[in-house]
Amino acid sequence: MSVSQLSRERVPHGRGEDPAAYAVRLYIQYLQGLFNFMPSGGFHWEPDNEVSEIVIRGEAPIDMKTVGKRPAITVVMGPYQYAGIGIDNMLSWNPLTEERKRTDLLSGHLVVYCLSNSDLQSSRLAHIVAHHTRVNQRLLESPGGFHHIARPAPTVNSPSPPGQLVMGDPQGLVMVQVNIPFQLQWTWVTTPRQSSHRRTLEMITKHRRASEYDYTSPQEVEHIQLAMSTRPVLVRRISGSGGEPPYATRPITVTVGEGTEDFQVSGLEPFQDG
Repeated sequence: MSVSQLSRERVPHGRGEDPAAYAVRLYIQYLQGLFNFMPSGGFHWEPDNEVSEIVIRGEAPIDMKTVGKRPAITVVMGPYQYAGIGIDNMLSWNPLTEERKRTDLLSGHLVVYCLSNSDLQSSRLAHIVAHHTRVNQRLLESPGGFHHIARPAPTVNSPSPPGQLVMGDPQGLVMVQVNIPFQLQWTWVTTPRQSSHRRTLEMITKHRRASEYDYTSPQEVEHIQLAMSTRPVLVRRISGSGGEPPYATRPITVTVGEGTEDFQVSGLEPFQDG
């Protein structure tokens, strides 16, 4: 009998671990703060679910225990992709450790589902979400937030049954979907396990476990020895002013002797441009 191994630790929500999850969590916190300012009797939100007049969270499908008696808003991540800005997304590179800092823009849509037992109430919630996201664009685009949000403006779908979004009997609930475009900058730093001149596909193909490969630690270069040869070599030199054939001067093979003197050979005119 197989047993599922579940992680009991809380999944980190930092931008570095998962920028998409970070964007969803940040926007949910914004909506909770927005509706916390709403007056009592007008979709006022509180952290205590027993007191709050509206449910705001990020989950799909939604448990029927949380909706029905009061409106609900849930946020999920829609389709997204990376823009691929710059050359290899490079910000900086350390040649000693081969540490690379790279950055990119994540572009996508936050999908907001507004649910209630009335199409007018769901549409009202959708309007509040779309309008106040544009009102507070500069707050959401401040340091640590989005690069852009609601640019272009959000789109609001027509009221429709929630379908599979709600688990169990929908009880006549109506859903209005709001699609909010956004861009989020993501910067990450990587240091390879193996130096680039030792990197090979054997790192993943030689052993059944990639961790068993014999990785070598980075080594610092302490001494560099340079060598220079001054033995005579044959070179091809073009003399004259050139021109179209048959007037062009053909290359001449000459011998350059030892030493570091100027490039001259006895019996030949020094090269002159033009």
